[in-house]
Amino acid sequence: MGALAYSQRWAAFFKKYDHWRYFFAEWNKLLYLKSYRRHHHSGAIEKSLHHGVRWLIHSISTGSDRGSGTYYHNSGWTSSYPETTGYIVPTLLRYAQNEEGPWAKNAVSAALEAGKWLLEIQHTDGGWPGGYVHQKRDSVVFNTGQIIRGMRALYLFTGEEVYKESAYRAIVWVWNQLDGEGKFSSNDFMGVVRVYGTYVVAPILEWSQHFEADKDAWEAKARLHLDWVLTQQQDNFWLANCDNTEHKNHKPVIHTIAYTLDGLFDAGSFLQDEKYKNAAIGGAEMLAQKFVDRGRLHGRYDKQWQGSEAFIPTGGAQLAILWHKIARADTTAFWAEEAHGTMNVLLSVIATSGARTALDVGGALQGSFPMWGRYESFGLPNWATKYMVDSLMNELNWSNEC
Repeated sequence: MGALAYSQRWAAFFKKYDHWRYFFAEWNKLLYLKSYRRHHHSGAIEKSLHHGVRWLIHSISTGSDRGSGTYYHNSGWTSSYPETTGYIVPTLLRYAQNEEGPWAKNAVSAALEAGKWLLEIQHTDGGWPGGYVHQKRDSVVFNTGQIIRGMRALYLFTGEEVYKESAYRAIVWVWNQLDGEGKFSSNDFMGVVRVYGTYVVAPILEWSQHFEADKDAWEAKARLHLDWVLTQQQDNFWLANCDNTEHKNHKPVIHTIAYTLDGLFDAGSFLQDEKYKNAAIGGAEMLAQKFVDRGRLHGRYDKQWQGSEAFIPTGGAQLAILWHKIARADTTAFWAEEAHGTMNVLLSVIATSGARTALDVGGALQGSFPMWGRYESFGLPNWATKYMVDSLMNELNWSNEC
């Protein structure tokens, strides 16, 4: 986002009287963050979980279709975002497995409606559009890879073949974008190659169990991509070509770093290949140490792991999920256990402390902390709340399967 657009968001934000309350509440959180974290308890974390789910359901029910959008304080709701709607579906179905959850039935209804909508907007080539639905973009590899996560959750939940058939068409299309070197070199975001294709490969590997005839071929293609990604990783575990912009690719956001590391870890676990898992663990531990030492992460990190810009809670939630996986896989990884628990407290504090109570804003996790940071400034991106809810369910030991 350029300086002009950023300043315009500031101006639009302050045009509403109640936004001044949000502004001062945000400063209060910054000033008293240590105290908030120290007095936060498991009951408050569970409250954050339920309120986050309520907001996700509201994000689906409030629009003109059955997808989920993002709310900006300066401009209101966007149109639905197919990619993030896709991976919100597994979150809602997982939440609904705990029948005592106050929003369990609503979560199922929202997930099923979102799934039907995603089937309706799938392109004839098998992919799904990039960006927000009103932008009417062509199919994009990364976005398609996230929607097949939702298709798998719906297939496992309902047993309906339509979700399996939809995913198969999507996966065939995705693999057709992979070149001989292992890069997704066509039809990906911005038309540039990026390493976070690992987060596309991982759900395809999960799907491969349902397509026995294609399993070996898909695993070979997955390894081809993962091996290319490892060529982009430095000795200190930092990853080149990891940002979702071109002009800041030298210092990627923790959001896309987490995508890449999580994809490596999950794919390595599925393939039982330690080199992929170790590549993920190295980067995860580097960021965990920085988080525990400082109490917060920066939003971006350069090749020397020097941080800049405001904390991005989305990436924090994603990293907490990865740290939780590592801690479960290796009981000696005490750093991962400490980091994910501490991060979950921070996320819960950010989402629930302050002046936001209305349905459009209550319980949602913001794009940046403070909210005027450069990433999704003054926004409540639905993917931030999705990952917070996932991480808090881990914290409370809820079921891991949809």
